[in-house]
Amino acid sequence: MEKIPDKKMITSSRPDSDRNDRVPVELLKQSVIAASCGYVITDCGQKNSPVVFVNPAFQEITGYQAKEVLGRNCRFLLGKDREQESLEQIREAVKSGRRCTAVVRNYRKDGSLFYNELSISPIRDRSGKVTHFIWLQRDVTALIEAEEKMAALISQKEERFSAYMDNTNEAIWRIDFEPPISFDVPKSRQIQGIFDNGVVTEANDGTARTYGYIKGKEMIGMPLKEIMVQSDPKNLEGMAELVQNRFHINNLVTYEKTSDDTTTIILNNITPGIRDGKVWYMWGAQSDISELLELQEDLKKSKEELTNKEKALKEKNIALKELISQIGLEKKELKDRIMANIEQVVLPSLEKIRLNNREEEYFEQHRKALENLTSSFGIKIAKTSVKLTPREIEICNLVKNGMASKEIARLLNIALHTVEKHRRMARNKLGLANKRINLNTYLHSL
Repeated sequence: MEKIPDKKMITSSRPDSDRNDRVPVELLKQSVIAASCGYVITDCGQKNSPVVFVNPAFQEITGYQAKEVLGRNCRFLLGKDREQESLEQIREAVKSGRRCTAVVRNYRKDGSLFYNELSISPIRDRSGKVTHFIWLQRDVTALIEAEEKMAALISQKEERFSAYMDNTNEAIWRIDFEPPISFDVPKSRQIQGIFDNGVVTEANDGTARTYGYIKGKEMIGMPLKEIMVQSDPKNLEGMAELVQNRFHINNLVTYEKTSDDTTTIILNNITPGIRDGKVWYMWGAQSDISELLELQEDLKKSKEELTNKEKALKEKNIALKELISQIGLEKKELKDRIMANIEQVVLPSLEKIRLNNREEEYFEQHRKALENLTSSFGIKIAKTSVKLTPREIEICNLVKNGMASKEIARLLNIALHTVEKHRRMARNKLGLANKRINLNTYLHSL
């Protein structure tokens, strides 16, 4: 290590220095030797600006002894790594004779890399000419590596976040405020600031699709007021609620414009970025609930219509019950009148026209037929849905009264095969075809 010139005092070379800047040489020597940072002096007056002084800390940092360094330009510490952006900054500072601080990649004697933070200061003579440079060295390798590790972690998180943003079905966005919105201003100005200062700075593809775009990057830089109309009273009410909750809110409904200028209804969950009492940005996750609200509205209308129909049906049921009751009374009245007419008019008349045994039998069958026709059997057998002819109804009545086909043919004075034909037709119409059910038994069951 070269000795510092033996003068009683060393004075700053700055033209504006005063007598208070004078430092005892011995004190200065001890402070430089004891310093934890590397201390190097280069001589600008010699060719290639060689090193003329290094302190012990320099030797500890670089692994080089003083005798290996003195007389050499300190660029040897760069090894072959000469293409560094910070070197241009140092060259400009040396050339113009000014101070600068920069971090460079240097290499120890054993070849290992370390990051060297250099603080350069010129030393001038009384005429102001730069004669030497002082190079203060600080090994910042641990700090740089920590920063690089942190940067890598941040990069990994950003990549994972970007992957999540790109692949999630949920619409995620970020809106920055420039300038930020202060909590100190009235709420009305905060609301106005949301519309005036809000700009979309992050948007994934899910957000883009909500507004009719394809990619989220299409929305980057878009002013908030272009997608959320301030003149809509519902939006003003929503922003007032957002401000009331200090920009942290869930399930906030907003009415926003899509790329084709239609309105879509959005449900938002919002978290702000707050610093120094100001809102700088807000992250949001949103869902398009337009179709859901339409379905809810349709469901509401359907329920109202169903309620009205149910009410009308109840009213109709009441009227129907009354009508059925009235029909029942009328049917009973009609039956009573028919029975009265048969008993009081028809039967007495038939009694008077009995002539012989054959007519007696015929009379008895007619009497039974009249009774059957006024009973439930008569009502069922005469249903229009069955579609029996009058002759088939007559034969069914006689069968029910126990007469065989020959007796019926003789009584009605028709051929036996005609009776059999009418019986088959009646069985078909009554649903008895191909069934082993006696017609007489069936007719008695009605």
